[in-house]
Amino acid sequence: MLESEPEGTGRRPRPRRRSSPEELRGRLRPHDPFELIRWLALSQPDPRKALAELVQNSLDAGAGKVRVIRVREKGVPCLRILDDGAGVIPEMARRDALHFIATHIGHSRKRSLSPQQRLELLTQGQYGIGLLGFWSLGETLEIRSSLPGQKPFRLVLHRDRPDFRIEPLRGRLPLDGRWTEVVVTGVHREAMPALGGRRAADFLASELRGQLLMREVDLLVEDRMSRGRSQKIVPVRPPRFLGERIEALSEIAVPEHAPIRLEIYLSAGSPGEHEPRGIAVYSSGTLVAESFHELASLGLDRPPWTDARLSGLVDYPDFHVAPGSRRGVVPDEAAGAFARAIDSIETVIAGIIAALEKRKSEELDRTLVRDLQRAFRDFYRQRPRYSMLPVSSARPHSDQTGDKSAGAGAGSRSGSDEGLAEELPPAEAGQPAVASGEDPDFPPSVAPDLLPAGPLACLRISPSAIRVECRGSRAVRVAALDASGRPVEAPVLYSWSVEGQVGSIEPDPARRDRVVLRASEVPGEGLLRVTARSEERDASIEAPVQILDEIASRTAEEGIPEPGLVHEPGAAWRSRMVESRWQVNTAHRDYRAIADRPALKLRYLATLFAKEVVLRSSQDPRLERPLEQLVEVAAYADRNLSTGRGRAKGSPADI
Repeated sequence: MLESEPEGTGRRPRPRRRSSPEELRGRLRPHDPFELIRWLALSQPDPRKALAELVQNSLDAGAGKVRVIRVREKGVPCLRILDDGAGVIPEMARRDALHFIATHIGHSRKRSLSPQQRLELLTQGQYGIGLLGFWSLGETLEIRSSLPGQKPFRLVLHRDRPDFRIEPLRGRLPLDGRWTEVVVTGVHREAMPALGGRRAADFLASELRGQLLMREVDLLVEDRMSRGRSQKIVPVRPPRFLGERIEALSEIAVPEHAPIRLEIYLSAGSPGEHEPRGIAVYSSGTLVAESFHELASLGLDRPPWTDARLSGLVDYPDFHVAPGSRRGVVPDEAAGAFARAIDSIETVIAGIIAALEKRKSEELDRTLVRDLQRAFRDFYRQRPRYSMLPVSSARPHSDQTGDKSAGAGAGSRSGSDEGLAEELPPAEAGQPAVASGEDPDFPPSVAPDLLPAGPLACLRISPSAIRVECRGSRAVRVAALDASGRPVEAPVLYSWSVEGQVGSIEPDPARRDRVVLRASEVPGEGLLRVTARSEERDASIEAPVQILDEIASRTAEEGIPEPGLVHEPGAAWRSRMVESRWQVNTAHRDYRAIADRPALKLRYLATLFAKEVVLRSSQDPRLERPLEQLVEVAAYADRNLSTGRGRAKGSPADI
């Protein structure tokens, strides 16, 4: 007999398959149900994960307060989980509810929820075997449950035994009315270290991070068995990820499935000891994979998802995980849809990491330029027979941005006590130009007005912005003026002070309106403040202070320029002077070998700078070849000594 096909399908009817008389059909069933229960229970070997399962049940019940207590009762170590949630199957009587739990292993009332409903309700359990995890914790499990208006009961289960017991609960617990308590007695000695207060709290915070962030729950771990000064009560708080969050990636739509929620952070450095490492994978707020390294079955154990600079989480409610251990992802159709959605943003993540690499390289180069200038600071003073390199006010062209504040000429001189004038501003309209040799910030010594000066109204300081080289000095002067800008004739008392690590001030005994600022040995920023008092009137003024490694002279033409980084693969030159500009070839093999090692990179640049100084000072082109060979030999030795090859016993690790 042929099966009929719908009209208009254009398909030929296919014959119905006839069953053979020898064919048998039926339903699978275990030979020994408890043997199957035993294997399910033993599939959870981690006692911390078993504890997380019990806490997860409290969260699924909508608990607002959860207490995890490690205590010794009658000499037996116990673990108690107490919560104020809705209770065990609250619509049923206590004895019937506990009986249902004991006789329906492998059946969960949460299984009928859709992934979207699980996400909305923040519910994770769906297999009905979470309680079996207590086998890895201890010998006996008790579930104590009470609801308002009902007599409390308890369910007692034993490790590796098929029987159970339900009986009325004697006595009362601290919470009245509605409460649930799970007690594991006879905790295994091997599980005790992992259940300590701080360790248990840290594991729960990471394992249930999504759940804890989305719920208003007070979860505490109380360790009454710890000794000494160890923390006895530890609040469980989800770990915070460090770095810069990638805000553009917050959610990915997955066709015919729940969306993927992303919280990814990008860090420029390596993760710290207690900082979350890698991108964790969650399902409805519960950890299922600590990193993408565990998603090899989906082909996702690859960069950029395994990059150490990325941290955070990816949450996908449609994952199916191993029922016992709750770790790993079942590679089914839902997991495949997840992998395809993740692939669609891989190029975006890779581009962001590449941009970070470029930014780090630029910052490193700026730092190296400052260090190079610091290394040769005052060289022209100590070795005047050498000529420095040309310093141009314009920035050298580079494929990597240099330090905008660097490039100071070594031919500059530190500020001295001679002269107080800064760069002269143009004369304001209606005011006479300043005569040569006069300080533009101060009025002339003889006031042209016939009327006497008025009382103190304001102060004027020169220079208005103070810039001094490290270990240099700068004279600073202040004038007390009336409302018309004329010098005050009445006696004035001045008080000087410095804020910030910029150095010290030395008063001039002959002139109270003048001090000398002695700069500190290291760069810094601060304020110079002066307060004046005259005839019961006060006035004050501040001037910003910058202590710099080196200040470019307005007339200097030689110094320590910022190198122009040029990428020229295949070229043999390491550094060169082109149109009075110093260039360094970043494509040379010597440069590429130390590009990610700042200390060697600085030494390499210093050697190239020394080569160019010698060539410019000698004006002998015959020296170019031997100097290039010297740079090659020095670079080779630096690389070998820094990696330990050929290092003599007792020699320093770094050059």
